Amino acid sequence: MQAELFTCKNIRALRFPDTDDGDYARRYLIPLMTEGLQKYIRNAYNTQLMAVKVGETIIPVTVTDFHPQNTYTVSPYSHYVTYGGLDEVKHLKNPLAEILVRLALYPVARYFRFAELDKVVFVNNYLLSTNLYPSVNSEQLSALSEALVEWFPDRAIVFRSIDQKKNPLVFDVLKALGCDLVLSRQVWYMDPAASLKTRQCKEDVRVLKRTGYEAVNGKDLSDDDLHRAAHLYELLYLQKYSYYNPQFTFEFLKLARDQKILYLRGLKKDGRLDGIMGFFVRNGAMTQPLFGYDTALPQEAGLYRLLTLVTLQEGVRRGLRVHASGGVGKFKKVRGAESVTEYNAVYTGHLSKRRQSPWKLIGWLSKFAIPYFKKMDF
Repeated sequence: MQAELFTCKNIRALRFPDTDDGDYARRYLIPLMTEGLQKYIRNAYNTQLMAVKVGETIIPVTVTDFHPQNTYTVSPYSHYVTYGGLDEVKHLKNPLAEILVRLALYPVARYFRFAELDKVVFVNNYLLSTNLYPSVNSEQLSALSEALVEWFPDRAIVFRSIDQKKNPLVFDVLKALGCDLVLSRQVWYMDPAASLKTRQCKEDVRVLKRTGYEAVNGKDLSDDDLHRAAHLYELLYLQKYSYYNPQFTFEFLKLARDQKILYLRGLKKDGRLDGIMGFFVRNGAMTQPLFGYDTALPQEAGLYRLLTLVTLQEGVRRGLRVHASGGVGKFKKVRGAESVTEYNAVYTGHLSKRRQSPWKLIGWLSKFAIPYFKKMDF
């Protein structure tokens, strides 16, 4: 089976498959590849977005070089050091622990820079927090892996968002092909019909009625609403969590609304948008890379739980499993979520020992981190 690579120079020559996934790839990839990534995601630096056609499947890949402010969705350095390490330690609210972790991370960070950790190709990467996989078979994965090594002989090949619950075949095939499975994060899956029967979700329904918020369809959101939505996402995912999350622009949200690269749902009251959620669907699952609300409003408004409720209701309506991404594990667990370890599948067999070594270190550390993550319900 042959794999074909397309860049911004020839993407319009690509014949996209006449499938839901193929049409989604066309609507998403052509604007971002031809108009520039940073028009849509501000902190995607030193990165080229490309597309691979293997059989009748389109797989996006990003080719990245180091930049200190890169979003973690294109940069393993940002993922493991600046976001996963330096930013997350602030949430410990323990100054001494923060100092010790920073001191420990400093030589690791220097070592990762020296070993060129960020000289990488990320596979199946839509530059979102979660990248659901299309239906692929072992022959396609083998052809894709071989072609990527040939096209990018000086880069690590990293398949993002791998787990054994939703992608058991992808997990097993990549492992058999010689990939190292290293920790990415803990993620949560929800059966929306079962979750809505929990006591917490029933209370969420009562909160929605009591607060007077209306769930609105994205097609009814004005441009002013989208500017507000971009700000709500920034309040939660950038200001509260980390600026290494993807920094979506108004143009990204406009593309989401107009081309349905995300299905948008908002929470409005008295004409004002106070919450936003955006999801996409692939291969029997849905996930929500866009989440945001007005963090200045009282906690009693329950906007996060209401957005989660809207997500579960959409899952029931569409008959889909919900991939609830990572974070706030205890909140998701009491609503019936199940945690699963998500991995990066990394192939470095074609690289020098110096280039392989940082990934081997991450793999070794994963053995200790995974049990801790599970115990703490991250």
